[in-house]
Order: sequence, then C-alpha cells, then structure tokens
Amino acid sequence: MLKKATIFPALLMAVLTGCTSSPYYQEPKDADLVEVSYDAAETLKHNLKRTIPEGSLIIISTLLNVDDLKKTSSFGRIISDQLASAFHNSGYRIIGMEMPIDLFVMQEGGVLHLSDETKKILKDYGAAAIVGGVYAPGKKTAYVSLRMIDTVSKNIISSTDLSVPMGPDAKTLLESKDVGSAGSRSEQTEPRAVEPAKEDETAEPKNPL
Repeated sequence: MLKKATIFPALLMAVLTGCTSSPYYQEPKDADLVEVSYDAAETLKHNLKRTIPEGSLIIISTLLNVDDLKKTSSFGRIISDQLASAFHNSGYRIIGMEMPIDLFVMQEGGVLHLSDETKKILKDYGAAAIVGGVYAPGKKTAYVSLRMIDTVSKNIISSTDLSVPMGPDAKTLLESKDVGSAGSRSEQTEPRAVEPAKEDETAEPKNPL
C-alpha cells in the first residue's frame, strides 16, 4: 500500500507538469464575414459627414494588403464585394473595381491625392463617393480599416475600423494575390460589376477605357 500511495502522487505530478509545458492552444473561430461586412457598411452610412442620396453611384474598391498595396487576397475581394451588396441593398448604384493604388494616398488634412487619370475615371462615371481601405493579417486577428471618400471635395466623409478572428477560413482567404491579373493600371480600373438600383439609361456611366 505504501508503494502505491507513493507512485500515485508522482504520476499525478508528471501529468500536471506535462500539461504545463504543453498548454492547449485553441484556434480562433471564424466570424461570419457577411455579418461583419454588412455591419461595417451600416457604420459607414451612420458616420457620414454629409448625406449621399439614394440612387447615387458609389465605387467600391478592393481592399488592399497594408504591407504591400500592390496585393490583395480573396479576403480583400470578398469583403469589398459584400460591402457593395450592402450599399446596393440600401438603394445605391454600385460599381466594384480595383482602383489604382495611389487612390488612397492622403495629403495633409485628409485630402485625397488623385492622378489626372483617376480624376477622369471619376468624372466619366459620375460617382458620388468611393469606399475602400486596407487590411493587416495578424496571428490571431485580421484588422481592417475602411474609408468613404467624397469625390468632389476629396475628403474622408466616413470611416470605420474592425477586426476579424483568424480562423481557418480567414487564413485561407488571406493568402495574397496581385492586384489585377497582370497588375497594370488599365486592369486595376476595369469595373467588375455595375448594379443600378433602378433601370435608368440616362444614368449609365460612360466607359473611359
């Protein structure tokens, strides 16, 4: 009996020591990206510094990797597409496209710097605002920063930040891809979809390409 009583605490100590040296790691669970995107769109609309009437045209730009603004991912594309759906369901006309990477270079005071080519695109399309942003993948969380920019004043009129758990789906979606099939300026500005809320031929944007 003495030997058994002595062995049991030793075994218990070995088990406890093993658990301490190899702690159990639980991978973060994925968030519902649809819910995340729709909530972000609602926040952007709620934070607007000026009213954008329903039926206005909004350009939704693909989210870019903050560490390399020439790259995006399935994560960046699906978030932007879901934002487009959310704004479209709210009554806005939407164009989804990959805008030039210099589009979101801000000058002092929060004013947008636009190249002549980008100004021409915005004028031809007659867009009221642009929605875009960046994301940064971390070990357990991906961080997203979104901006809504007035195309007339070139100022930020709404913004929001959000975080997404790095579950298995998010990790797969965050694998980087080059912006555009060949990364050229013309391909970056090629619209992926035009979804007018109402049929109105007079409001159809011209194709500047």
